[in-house]
Amino acid sequence: MIIPLDQLSDDALNGLIEEYCIREHGLNETESPLTERKATILAALRRGEVVVLYTPNNPNQVATLVNRDQLGDRDLAALDL
Repeated sequence: MIIPLDQLSDDALNGLIEEYCIREHGLNETESPLTERKATILAALRRGEVVVLYTPNNPNQVATLVNRDQLGDRDLAALDL
């Protein structure tokens, strides 16, 4: 299930962005600081290139950020893209 950005608190969104940046880029594997990466990901979220995906059937019931190009046709149809 795709979660619209406006349904997340600022703290939740910031936490998801930070987790995504660290998971995808690590802390020291890139020249750009975490602050710059977080701004880049927030912009990608606003453009729809990255989405918030909630997996209710996952035993951990987690929300995570996912690149839109990693989603299947069914997920994309739900986005109305």
